[in-house]
Amino acid sequence: MSGHYILALSVNVIGLIVALYFVITDSINSTSNGSLSLITLIFCTWVGISYYLYHHGHQSIASIMAWIPAVPLLGYGFFILLFLILKPDMR
Repeated sequence: MSGHYILALSVNVIGLIVALYFVITDSINSTSNGSLSLITLIFCTWVGISYYLYHHGHQSIASIMAWIPAVPLLGYGFFILLFLILKPDMR
């Protein structure tokens, strides 16, 4: 496996874990959040298709599919990290 694909896939899996955490905590608190559940299911399918394509000889398509959601997730993670490090004063 190439390093680029592993990086994109790991970012996507971390995003899925966070989304599943929010889906589970919403269901425990009896809050209806059907749209997040649907989006998480679609995202799981997207990552699964990418993984399937990579292991069946379509590495370039699978890498593109993996990087499409990974780029915004990396950007979001970068901004969260900046907020944690810089601790801006929000007055």
